[in-house]
Amino acid sequence: MKVFAFLAEPASYTVDRNLKVYVPMGIDYCYLLGDSEAKNTGGEGKKDVFADLSKWQQWCYMRRILKKYDTIIFNGYTGLSFLMLFVLNLWYSKSIGIDSDTQYREPVGLFKRWGKRIYLSIVFGNKHTYGLAGGNYTHKDLFRKFGMAQERILLMPMVVDNVHFDNKKYKQKPTDIMCFVYVGRLIECKNIDFMIRSFLAYHQKYENSELHIVGKGAFGEVLKKKYESYGSVFFDGPKYGDDLLNVYRQNHVLILPSTYEPWGLVVNEAMAAGMPVLVSNEVGAHYDLVDGNDTGFVFDAYSEQSLVDAMRQISNIDTYKKYSDNAYNFMHNHWNYSLYRKCLEDFINKTTR
Repeated sequence: MKVFAFLAEPASYTVDRNLKVYVPMGIDYCYLLGDSEAKNTGGEGKKDVFADLSKWQQWCYMRRILKKYDTIIFNGYTGLSFLMLFVLNLWYSKSIGIDSDTQYREPVGLFKRWGKRIYLSIVFGNKHTYGLAGGNYTHKDLFRKFGMAQERILLMPMVVDNVHFDNKKYKQKPTDIMCFVYVGRLIECKNIDFMIRSFLAYHQKYENSELHIVGKGAFGEVLKKKYESYGSVFFDGPKYGDDLLNVYRQNHVLILPSTYEPWGLVVNEAMAAGMPVLVSNEVGAHYDLVDGNDTGFVFDAYSEQSLVDAMRQISNIDTYKKYSDNAYNFMHNHWNYSLYRKCLEDFINKTTR
């Protein structure tokens, strides 16, 4: 069984996964795009970049892949490159696994809603198409609600290299000052202003606390000017590599307050480092990583009081320690590369029947 994957871009977590899972399993792959804002860890050598090819070369490349391989994995289900694959596969009839971290959402506009439903019902209804959902709940619902048969929907978990983010000394952190941290881009949908306002309300009673904001983006300067005078809010800039590992080692609780977040891999990273997490109800990771696992709290993305309450709950030292242990154990013992490999093997085995 020969498997080929079209991957979105060489982001760090993708490269890590490739080297730990794809390469040992003999899965070949290329990238649709050649660069990533998330830094590439390197080490995998030069790979084909689909976007660098002319349209004719792309067509020939796609035909060559379909002739040579039995099963194709493709990141996403929109764009010209996917349409090219889907149309060509009407002739080749190979199994295509759509790898997606998108949650099920109905478009607001009537025309957009019907256009999406018609398009996805054609793609998802094809018997050679499989849904590889990043999570078990709203991510599987995307495929289910738009017409894919249940037996063709499988879990392909959103994972990071837990060993890379491992902090075996997480229990030794001093807790005299409770340090909350946000890691990500400083853009509107990340809801950072909301988070800072909520923290300042919390800080009125819990003075031994800090909020650290790690990242860069369009809203960075505006937020700095608005809040830099507060002694408990720190803008630490973007961090990568060992500097990012130190962020997780030096802080206690991750906050991800997004109003739109298909998954949120920083949640995986923080939990692997032994950190409980506070995530909004719009963060896709909460269904699999937080709900029912006592690894953190989920709050309403539009209610400051909801986040304040979550911060107060996690500030109880006994709760914090329990949830830290649970987060660490859940990631290292369950939601990891071993689970990913098993799910990948299940998919490959299913397509060979």
